[in-house]
Amino acid sequence: MRSGFHPVLLVVLLVLLLAGCRQADGPVAVPDAGTQGDLRDIQRGLQYVASGSDPAAPAELSADLRKYVEDEEVHAVPAVDELSQRTIAAVKGATLPEQTAQRLAHDLWLAIMAREMSDRQVETLQNDTQSLLMSVGIAEPQAEQVAAQVGEVQRVLTRRIRRWYEWF
Repeated sequence: MRSGFHPVLLVVLLVLLLAGCRQADGPVAVPDAGTQGDLRDIQRGLQYVASGSDPAAPAELSADLRKYVEDEEVHAVPAVDELSQRTIAAVKGATLPEQTAQRLAHDLWLAIMAREMSDRQVETLQNDTQSLLMSVGIAEPQAEQVAAQVGEVQRVLTRRIRRWYEWF
């Protein structure tokens, strides 16, 4: 029997080390009391767009979402506007129950407000948004486009710095 460091032990140690280096979840924005009114506005805007009952609803919904992009983040306005447009196109003509509209309003708000979510959190938000849209009969391709834009908004707005070990 040879003494020294066994290669299998080295492999086990490396696997354990890399498994512990996954990207940690970032803080998720939580709406405060003042934001609850804004979320109701977004919810109503989504429902008005869906029903077609207010011709001004698409522009108002876009403005409601755009206001969460801060002055120093003007580079993100096109991505947020694209999210608004894809969402408007997806929900137009759909039946959007109140609870679904509330959840969608929250998802859209979170996509814009969260600045330090991990890749896994962003992916979960995208999947939740897509599933929510499809649950009310929105076609999968449209739901995928909205979900993809959620990811793009997060990519543009994130302030999260990836650590060296997260690249593996």
